[in-house]
Amino acid sequence: MSRLSIWCLSAILSASLVLGCGNTDAPPRDYGPLLENLTQQVIVPEHQAFASEADALVSSVQALVDGPDAESLAGAQAGWRSARKAYRVLDALHFGPGSTLHISERIDVTPAEPDGIEALAAGNAEIADSTISKAGGHEKGFLGLEYLLFANDSADLAAAPTLVGDDFSERRRALALAMAHEIQKSAHQLDDAWEPGVGNYVGQIETAGKGSTQYASQRAAVDDMVGGVAYALEMIVGVRLATPLGHKSDGVPDASLDPTLRSDNAIADMQATLAGIAAVYDGDGFSSIVRVKSARLDETVESGFSNVTQTLAVIPAPFGDSVMNDTPIVKAAYDAGVALKRTWNTDVSSALGATTKPSDNDGD
Repeated sequence: MSRLSIWCLSAILSASLVLGCGNTDAPPRDYGPLLENLTQQVIVPEHQAFASEADALVSSVQALVDGPDAESLAGAQAGWRSARKAYRVLDALHFGPGSTLHISERIDVTPAEPDGIEALAAGNAEIADSTISKAGGHEKGFLGLEYLLFANDSADLAAAPTLVGDDFSERRRALALAMAHEIQKSAHQLDDAWEPGVGNYVGQIETAGKGSTQYASQRAAVDDMVGGVAYALEMIVGVRLATPLGHKSDGVPDASLDPTLRSDNAIADMQATLAGIAAVYDGDGFSSIVRVKSARLDETVESGFSNVTQTLAVIPAPFGDSVMNDTPIVKAAYDAGVALKRTWNTDVSSALGATTKPSDNDGD
């Protein structure tokens, strides 16, 4: 081969390598439309919904306080389930105020401690909102309120005074209302932190890389959002399924490790978390970028959502009994969740160019 031919071949190879590696002078992807869509279509409405449901929860418990009977108790239980659902939808938004305000440490600490709750109810001091603000996380919040609202026998909030005594029954209702008030206060604090013109964390995201004091680049905001979904998936896989299945202990299923055993709300919790993930991904969310890069990957993600949805839906109620007696069915939901989580943490994160960070509930 002549020297000229070798030179030409080298030039062609060099040009090919440059083309194969991409143009390093190309502008970075503009995530602005994605960030705006997610804040306006998902983040703000979902936080407003939680605040609204928390208001409704207080109203329903107040009705129980004013007229304790089977109907008002059922109304308070329904209010708890609705507020709980709105809160669990926010699992996929566990970043920014959702993390730094430590709301979960006030209203969603697992497990509830019955002895501590009973001590508050049996005390001599007047029960007020301050009683709950000073109480430990295991003695209040959603799970503390669940303990009261879904109790039975002598702990029934709607039981006749002749069964439990006027004073004790009244104190338990007052305690439930104080717990609901703290959930309401926390919900509005979280909503305010996101609202444009108030806490305006939405502005921090929408101006990422363009003046935001929180995010020096749009990619940094995307990283947080991708991490929020990873957190939510871990809530389903590593916490709500792996723990009662015994994957984090001796491998023996233990229904008592389900934190919402009294209300049998485990499936509803996980479905709400999954709905929150889907809201962040579908439509104008992350899917709008993933499907352009790889239609096959987008289909894999959607299939993963479908598999988790279907495997959760077929678990017989109550969930605790299924953990013990229909373990393979619950295990199928766990396996589907593991597959979706793996796809998200590897393929989807890569497609989005995101850098994932360990979450504060990581591990399955």
